[in-house]
Amino acid sequence: MKKNLLKNAFIACASLLLITAAFSGCSSSNSPTVVADQTKLTALIDSCNTLSAAATSTDYPAASITAFQTVLASVKTAAANKSITQAAVDNLVVQLRAAENTFLASAYSAIAPSALTFALTFDEGSGTQLTTTGSKAWTAVLMAGPSQLFGTATGLPTFVTGKKGTAMHFAQGSHLEISNYTSADLLKSQMSIAVWLKADSTRENDYIMSYNYWNTWKFQLQSTNLPFFTTHVTGDKYTDADDAGTAVVNGTWTHVVVTLDLTAGTETFYVNGANVKSWTRTDKPNLIGTLLPYATVLPLMIGAQTTYAESIATAQGPTAKNWGYFAGTMDELKFYNITLNDGQVAKLYNDEK
Repeated sequence: MKKNLLKNAFIACASLLLITAAFSGCSSSNSPTVVADQTKLTALIDSCNTLSAAATSTDYPAASITAFQTVLASVKTAAANKSITQAAVDNLVVQLRAAENTFLASAYSAIAPSALTFALTFDEGSGTQLTTTGSKAWTAVLMAGPSQLFGTATGLPTFVTGKKGTAMHFAQGSHLEISNYTSADLLKSQMSIAVWLKADSTRENDYIMSYNYWNTWKFQLQSTNLPFFTTHVTGDKYTDADDAGTAVVNGTWTHVVVTLDLTAGTETFYVNGANVKSWTRTDKPNLIGTLLPYATVLPLMIGAQTTYAESIATAQGPTAKNWGYFAGTMDELKFYNITLNDGQVAKLYNDEK
């Protein structure tokens, strides 16, 4: 009797275990699919859609926009898969967040207003003197070319239609002179000059801006219309450099920028927003020190090399043919007390073009 009870109990337990196992096996095979929680991913996709729709080449490099939109499209396709796992969703969040951060970091950086020492937009449209904008309100006086060289063939610079609003056309030695500047503002270890140019012709010594001739620094187009910059630093060290091959096309508006950083030892040229040549101390060992002030206090010249009196005093033997002046039109001339970076130059170009 006792054996039968034990046997029956064993059978009952064994049966219960088999039923439980069968039920468990049945439940496992027929359980509903667990749906991944996409709340965070959906919200991130929505915000990235908004960011992508508003992105323009004015604020971001075109390549960055394309790369971001490619990742966004890939993530949206993957998220639409109904059998996607939670782990895959979490990975998509990480992937899209990284792409968003990379894209935001590529935005062209704005130039702080305090970095602009002075600017001439030429939008006054008339007058014989202009007041610069920026942190310095200097007076730029319109001047004819030296009569000793050009006689009556010269005159004041003229206002013409510009790249933006009104511009200024220079010919036969006509130029602007700024005398009420503060020299320290033009002797920074970091500086940048930006300008829109439309050259009339290809000529030697097409001076855009000159501070004490080549005795401190000058910016010009050289004989094949390449942007060219000269600096003179302590120790009587000069650096001449051009942009290594990207010429300004005559009769066409071209945005030209040169930047200088004597601390880092770099000098960079930009044409139409693109970095076309960056020089370093490896190439130009004199990109070091401090810009050298000149013993004779001369005006800051825009569109000419120097004053006629200074040229005579330094025995340059000037003639109308070899006189350094700009022949063409300038617009949106800007002088910065910082070294603009690639993104800032690109943004400046895109904003003004």
